[in-house]
Amino acid sequence: MNLTFIKKAKYQRKIDEEISQCLTCERKCKIAKGKAGFCQTRINEDGEIYTIVYGLIPALSFNPIEKKPLYHFYPGSVAITIGTYGCNFNCFWCQNHHLSKINPSKAIKFTTREEFVSPKKLIEIALKRKCEGTSISFNEPTLLFEYSLEVFKLAKKNGLYNTYVTNGYMTEDVLRDLVDYGLDAMNIDIKGDADMVQKYCGTDVENVWRNAKVAKELGVHVEITTLLIQEFNSKEEIVRKIAKRIHDELGELTPYHISRFFPHYKSDKYGLNQPTPLSLLYNAYNISKDVGLKYVYLGNLPSINFDNTYCPKCSKLVIKRKILGIEELFLDSNGNCRFCGFPICIF
Repeated sequence: MNLTFIKKAKYQRKIDEEISQCLTCERKCKIAKGKAGFCQTRINEDGEIYTIVYGLIPALSFNPIEKKPLYHFYPGSVAITIGTYGCNFNCFWCQNHHLSKINPSKAIKFTTREEFVSPKKLIEIALKRKCEGTSISFNEPTLLFEYSLEVFKLAKKNGLYNTYVTNGYMTEDVLRDLVDYGLDAMNIDIKGDADMVQKYCGTDVENVWRNAKVAKELGVHVEITTLLIQEFNSKEEIVRKIAKRIHDELGELTPYHISRFFPHYKSDKYGLNQPTPLSLLYNAYNISKDVGLKYVYLGNLPSINFDNTYCPKCSKLVIKRKILGIEELFLDSNGNCRFCGFPICIF
């Protein structure tokens, strides 16, 4: 094992001489000595759990914040965006399966010490490229938890914001730590109703809803995304239930992104060979607006007609977007509507 990428996991407990429990995400894997947890990024070495992806960053790019998507947080800014290997979900539609489905212990064998990206080095790169913030994304960012804490701390010292694009399945202790160290915004996936998430992701969606609420209570900017997959989560009752929970539990001003599914990874195994029909996207949009959500967006469409932001108070266009960016902003320096003063974005 390449020791460069190994760091002791912050949250764990020893069950007995052979088994220790990881407490980073809600899977709470019980891991025997010499074995790895579900995500393959946590191993039990002599009774202690270690992450093996600390600073292992195979994916690094510079993305507009709109790509996350985060539409009401520093619009038009650029975030240095990173990811590693592994995942704690088993979604068959994963679009980043080239990272999430790779066993990190195997990848490390082909990774040199020179490819290690320390938190300090990452922030130096971000500043050199004039990024306004950081985003941990691509695969599940919770797997980079210990690394995130150091990155966030350094980012804050240098005036940068910090974001997660996440399935929201971290334990509450981990979430609170992330916020304490400087997490500013999250885009959280709500992948479907309880039955779908349990059947196809192997997880309990109630933990995701809990974390979304806790994050809001702690002052984190939260936006929600659902990848709409025909027959799996596109039924009207499912869409309405998700939209209503966002409205009732997170607030009517919580941005909701409904994205079009395209076949990826093992989709054909489940009979999914075509993108989600546009009619289902439009129907989901109308349902979400009917429930009372003020900001509903459609993603992965051939047009950008559903990307713009209109003021909930005066109904005027306040953010005109182009593909993965901003064309016009009608906001003041505090992120308020230039026409009526209603708060729209965080700057």
